[in-house]
Parts: sequence; C-alpha cells; structure tokens
Amino acid sequence: MNRWVVGLIAALCLSSCHRQAKPEPQQELSAPRPEDASDVGSSKPSPPKPGLRRPATSKERATIEKLARSAESVRQLRFLHPITIEIEDGIAIASSLRDQIEDEEIERARLLYGALGLIDPDADLRALFSEVLGEQVIGYYDPKETRLVIRDDVIKGLLGARGSEETEEARLVLVHELVHALQDQRLGLGESYDQTRTADADNAFRAVIEGDATLAMLANALRGQGIPLSAATRGIQQMGTNIDVDAFVRGEKLDEAPAILRVTLVAPYLRGLQFISAVHSTGGWPSVNRTHRRPPTTTEQILHPEKFFEAERGEVFEVPDIRAVEQAGYRRIAEDTLGELELAVYLGQDSPTGTNEAAAAGWDGDHLAVYRRADATAVVWWTAWDSEADAIEAYQAARRVALKKPSSLVEHRGRTVLIVRNLPPRLHRAVRKAFGSFARDLQGRRTPRGTRESLY
Repeated sequence: MNRWVVGLIAALCLSSCHRQAKPEPQQELSAPRPEDASDVGSSKPSPPKPGLRRPATSKERATIEKLARSAESVRQLRFLHPITIEIEDGIAIASSLRDQIEDEEIERARLLYGALGLIDPDADLRALFSEVLGEQVIGYYDPKETRLVIRDDVIKGLLGARGSEETEEARLVLVHELVHALQDQRLGLGESYDQTRTADADNAFRAVIEGDATLAMLANALRGQGIPLSAATRGIQQMGTNIDVDAFVRGEKLDEAPAILRVTLVAPYLRGLQFISAVHSTGGWPSVNRTHRRPPTTTEQILHPEKFFEAERGEVFEVPDIRAVEQAGYRRIAEDTLGELELAVYLGQDSPTGTNEAAAAGWDGDHLAVYRRADATAVVWWTAWDSEADAIEAYQAARRVALKKPSSLVEHRGRTVLIVRNLPPRLHRAVRKAFGSFARDLQGRRTPRGTRESLY
C-alpha cells in the first residue's frame, strides 16, 4: 500500500477533529479554568472533571515544537505565537468530547435524522456520538480555547520510542492538528467556527478545514521519501468519488454507526482531501489560502471541484408555510438544507453501502421542513436538480426509499422532486399544490449554464 494511503488511514482513524450534530457553530460547555472562576458569578466551585489533565512539560513542548516546525514548513505558514499544549488521558479526552455535544444538538439530530429514517430516534445519541468521536483519539486542536490536547500515552511514546509504526502515525496526526492551529492563527479558523451554517454549508466548511490539514500531513510524510506533492495530488484526484469509505476507515464504533454519522464524519477528510488536492493543483498553498477566505458553500462544490472553480452555486429556496398542514395541527419544529452529501445517504438507504452518490449527483438545491403533531413527526422536502434526467434518477431512488413508508409521497415535476414522509394522505393534495407552484417558479428563473462568475 502506498505510504500516502497509510497516512490517510492514520488521519481518519486517529484524529479527533469532529463535526457537530447540527449546523450551528460549536459551543464550548467545559467548566471554566481556575483562573477564570471569578467571571462565572457563582462562589460554588465547579465539580472536578474526570481523568488526568495537566500542562505539557518543557521536554514535551520541545518535542511538539519540532513537529510545529515541520507543519510550518510543509504548509508554508508561520505561527504568530506559541500554542498552548495540554496533556490528557483517554478518560479526560472522552469527557471533553462528551461536554462538547450539547443537548440542543442531540435533539436536533434526533428530530431531523430520525424523521428521515436515518437514525433510531430512541437510541442514546449522546453515547453513540461520544463513542464514535472518542474511538482511538490521540489528540485534537480546540479552536475555541486555542489549545492542542495530546493523549498522555501518546506523548510518552513520542518521547521514548523511535521508529515504531504507532509513533510515526502519531507524528503524522499531530502535524495534522498543528495545521489546524496554523489555520486558526493565520486563516481565521476560530472566527469561521462562530458562523451559523446549514448542514450542507457546514459539511463543506469542514471539508476545507480537514482536507487542508490532511493534505499537509501527507505532504510531510511524502517529503521524507523525496516524493513531490504534485504527484500525490494527481493520484488523489484520480480516485474519483466512487470510493468505498469502509476500505479506508475501520473502527468498531464507527462500523456500527448509522450511515449518516459515518459518512459525515469521514467525508471532510476523504472528500475534503480530494477537493483541496484539486485546489492545490491550481496554484499551490496560496490557492488553498484563498479558498479559506472564499470557501465553497455547498458539498456539491466539494464533491465536484469544477463547480467550485466555476462558482456554480445551488438554488436557494424555502418550503413555504402550507395552511392545510398547519390547520391539521402540525407545527414546524426544524428546517435545513442537507445538500448533495447527505442526500446521497438518504437516497442510499436501500443500498449495501448506505449511500447512493450517483442518484445525488446533479443536486441543485434543497430545503426540508420537519413538522410535529403530538407524537407524530412529518417531513416536507423540496429538491431541485440540474436537469430533468437528474431529477428522474433522484425520484426513482427516493421512491425505493418511500416504499417502506405508506404515508410517504414522492413526486417529480420537471427538474424538481418532492419528498414527503409520515404526513397523512389527506394532506398530500395541499402539499402537492404548493410544490407545483414552486416547481413552476423554479423553472422560470433557471440560471443558464456558463454565466456564473469564475473563481479561478
């Protein structure tokens, strides 16, 4: 197996960079540090967190600083100031990851993905997320607290072992995390995290961040073998999108996770790597830096970099209020745009791989609304496609998924597809009427291809 593939596997399996269960920016829920206790407004001390937490020793800092120089060299950026380095054991890291998963995020995932049939809404999602995120984590960079956290046994290995496979993998992954610190200091990563995004835009944002760090990590590994990065980027792009993720990433908890969680955790690394490789081939790391300032807005642009270069954006629209649905007692409780990446998971529910990337290709926009009445949850989802042929392929895939739900509706009009789940058939007529108006309006304002502003 090529060394760069081994490096990719190491980054995907061992890095702790992770997504949230909702598109809003991450909120840090960890207890304040002792020096910040006066700002809390309460005299009661915070309960101690489980596990070991301590600052890095001078010897440990010197080891990490050597890796920081490697990260600077390969990524062609310089740190503006030293990084805070902290050491935690596995228990402390798992606790930190659990703390970063908010109740609101859990509930949003339960409502949205549960309504779509992508997760079991009765499952213990907090335990599921924390188990998958914490599996084999060796360290992570926290852009909120601007600190690099390293697992205690990993730093011991870096100090004491030489030449072992595990130690080399740890060095690779820590270079990956140090690139995140460079992104924070030089490219505004921390500020970017504060922005509110749709699920689609959030997946695209994370693909840039993780793809960048993964490519830099591979460049560092290849440099030691005298292999130019340009040779690797060509090979990465030639891999295409039809890759069996399970062939690259293994993990007991990850293997058992629902496809929506597995795909959205892995895609920022694998698809992001392919996207950033395409960007890098246009002008090296300066092109990657420009992409941080003008990032892709959809996962379609990540999966098809040519659409990013041509600045081809998806259609933006919303599911309107439907009076008959509201009069029937349904209240809208959530809405979002999922994009091509997550649509592939929805359309692939009858597939052994859990995705249907072919049916999701041709995406041109979507917006879904989740409704609640008593204990019943329903979905109304507008989707738009580049062509009628693309819409028909998506319609056929959606129909196969809908066969399992007798109260579902799937309809195709022109280059649009309507998906309705768990809504009583007596309300379908009103939804179809509203959808018909949307389909006619979208057809009338179709943007001709070739008129979009080019980014490169």
